[in-house]
Amino acid sequence: MYKFAICDDDAEFCKDFGHALKNILLKKEVLYSLKCFYSSDSFLTSLKSGEEFDLIFLDVKFGNENGINLAKILRKEQYNSDIVFITGYEEYAVDSYDVEPLHYILKSRDLSKLETALQRFLNKNNPVTISLKTSRGMSIINISNILCFEIFSHDIIIHMVDGKKETCHGTLKQVEQDLPPMCFVRPHRSYLVNLDCISKIECHSIHLENGMSVPLSKSMYNKIQLILMEHLGKKNMFI
Repeated sequence: MYKFAICDDDAEFCKDFGHALKNILLKKEVLYSLKCFYSSDSFLTSLKSGEEFDLIFLDVKFGNENGINLAKILRKEQYNSDIVFITGYEEYAVDSYDVEPLHYILKSRDLSKLETALQRFLNKNNPVTISLKTSRGMSIINISNILCFEIFSHDIIIHMVDGKKETCHGTLKQVEQDLPPMCFVRPHRSYLVNLDCISKIECHSIHLENGMSVPLSKSMYNKIQLILMEHLGKKNMFI
């Protein structure tokens, strides 16, 4: 069971946010407990009493407290909970990088993007796998170990994070249907790329963490930017 905390001094927003979160967790059949904190004092008191949380949704303007400073205190005290910042102020995103937040959600009454942040948490803490018939037989591969899929002739080449490659038969469309949502993106008809492995995008190419680059079709450039901004909450990777 996962333990979640919502830290926001706006009780009405907490109610709406908690309702949206519960609906997503119910849909995904995830067991959970949820607590709301309306002040930094009550939240810190809970932590000092020994309570632990797997994921903390933390308002950047948490009452009189700066949520980013609060997160720095948590990291200094070795609280390793995942953190998702929620705020109405987009400019705070850069300041939050030092505490390695899992995601960054702009506060609004439209909470549809909450699922993206939650899926990142679930992918990280409950590794997702995919079963593929490779040249070595049926293989179960951890999604996080895959950089990208490349279609070549009638084969699909699976580029792995460790530099190894696997080969399977089929189409990228079939593979895409078997993958969990919001994990991979199709920047070009010949490639399917792991969003968590992208380090930078340019007008005509996407660079992956291992130095590999894949082509980016002109028609997909703007869409890929939006997907990455939503998925990673970063803006310094576009040139």
